Amino acid sequence: MSPQILHAPRTRGASGNFVSPAWFGGIDERAKLHPHRTAVIAGERRMTYSQLVERSDQMATALIQAGVAKGEYVGVSFPRTIDLITSLLGVLKAGAAYVPLDPAYPVGRLETMVSSAAIRHVVCAADQSGRLHGVRVIVPDACNADRTRFPEVRDDDSVYAIFTSGSTGTPKAAGVRHSGFHNLLSWYASELALNESDRTLVISSPGFDLTQKNLFVPLLTGGTLILDEGETYDITRILRLIRENSVTLVNCTPSAFHPLVDSAAGNGFQDISSLRFAVLGGEPISIPRLRGWLEHPNCRAEVVNSYGPTECTDICLFHRMGRENLDAFPFVPLGREIPDVRVTIRDEDLEVLPDGEIGELCISGAGVGEGYLYDPEKTRGRFAGWNPACEVATPLLYRTGDLAKRLPCGTFEFRGRADHQVKVNGHRIELGEIEIALSKHDEVHEAVVTCRDHRLTAHVRGVADVESMKQHLSALLPAYMVPSEFRMTSEFPLTPNGKVDRKTLENIAPEPERNSHPVIPASEFETKILALWTELLECPVADPTANFFDLGGGSIHLAIMHVRLKELSGREFPITDLFANPSARSIAAMLTENGMAKTTNAARERAMQARKGISNLRRPTSR
Repeated sequence: MSPQILHAPRTRGASGNFVSPAWFGGIDERAKLHPHRTAVIAGERRMTYSQLVERSDQMATALIQAGVAKGEYVGVSFPRTIDLITSLLGVLKAGAAYVPLDPAYPVGRLETMVSSAAIRHVVCAADQSGRLHGVRVIVPDACNADRTRFPEVRDDDSVYAIFTSGSTGTPKAAGVRHSGFHNLLSWYASELALNESDRTLVISSPGFDLTQKNLFVPLLTGGTLILDEGETYDITRILRLIRENSVTLVNCTPSAFHPLVDSAAGNGFQDISSLRFAVLGGEPISIPRLRGWLEHPNCRAEVVNSYGPTECTDICLFHRMGRENLDAFPFVPLGREIPDVRVTIRDEDLEVLPDGEIGELCISGAGVGEGYLYDPEKTRGRFAGWNPACEVATPLLYRTGDLAKRLPCGTFEFRGRADHQVKVNGHRIELGEIEIALSKHDEVHEAVVTCRDHRLTAHVRGVADVESMKQHLSALLPAYMVPSEFRMTSEFPLTPNGKVDRKTLENIAPEPERNSHPVIPASEFETKILALWTELLECPVADPTANFFDLGGGSIHLAIMHVRLKELSGREFPITDLFANPSARSIAAMLTENGMAKTTNAARERAMQARKGISNLRRPTSR
């Protein structure tokens, strides 16, 4: 069946722009055609297209009655649930734009986001309604008003804003327009030939830019949207969701997808045989880890490498890979432009460079967003003025800070970053934001944060202890931005011009564990667990009492460890037990015959509390 996004009838207003119903009116049209077809699945809950439209209409009405104005930014704070979808649609139908607010973030972080985006209204679950002050809270369960007239929505209106890490210490919200998002959705559905038989699984955070298109395209093409409600990244659960729901598309970071392929190899990739597409982005893709699957008879899928910043509506370049072209390049290309988007390589004066020369990758065209909300200075720093070489009517040129080159065949090759921005498990992080947060600690005199092998290390001058610094950062930043290692120093190495020599700091290998009274593994099983940790964390681990999370273990590491430990022990146990048992010694005790019997409700409660402390490690969120 050929792909088709349905659109409600549209007319032109006095300005020439299309007016309401906007692109999301296509979901209402799907509901008229197939009212009883399942639109969304989340856990045990299912919602038909007609129910989805009815609930989103009620939400839109409630928002309007609560005083939400057209063009206003409304916070939406839900994990991956059906309420998330009805709330997002309700915000759009009310003529507003949505801002995802991850409920797992520290309150301080959420308050900063609410303030910087001038958010007056937040939609959230009843049990979250008391976390934020100074805003009006709307709870979906209380929305049952009759439908009212919805405002007109124009192509140049805002559709959403996504927060990214900020080098000045404050997260910044990048706004996206309906026109750019509609362009992305149309390309996505057409390029991948998505239709009514497709079933899309969302495992990424609602606050991640790559998530947005996956929440709407399945509904616009008549397919089914499946939401992973799990609070942790669990390989076994995700593979079961793919298998039991015959999922055809998943979009996530490579670090989240590679372990799924590794685990599925055990049964000949049967668990992921239904996939047509794995759309990956935010990090380098490892062909060696995917080759066995892509070349296996049980694979009918392609991998799509997608590239694009949050500021430019998620994707501007893409490259499709299957068994036929895996070795077409000695690297994984960024690919070619999507329609109505222009990518150029430029020098420091923004002059276009010829093919083969390395320069800054710049973006113009339909995908370029509206800049950073209420922050013209930051916007001017990244968005250059009118681009006369662009054939599409947009006055902005976005400077990504990425280094790349265009090959004679027209594809682009990524060559690194030109600043202090890094990627850790798909998260786009400005190291300066962590440094500024650390400097607010009373006993930190100076801090420099580096990244080596996807591990953040804080180099600190001062008298603060590590635990207090971790607690300090956890109250200000998402858990994925809290360094896994802290090194105290009396001085920093300097470059000849007197600046901190970051390259020298980055190239310092992790220090071996030091213990004046080394703890020796008490059993062969503890030794095996430590060997597994050494492999996963890519650094020597010898202390059976060390905390896995303090050593830098994240959600992906945890999920892989969970699978491997089940194989080692021959036992089934929930991944949450690992939060209550973060050392090799406690894990070994838990998995012994007697230890399994002693797993108590109190331990599980400790696991829930520990999981809240690192909940942002559970899935990649921002590129």
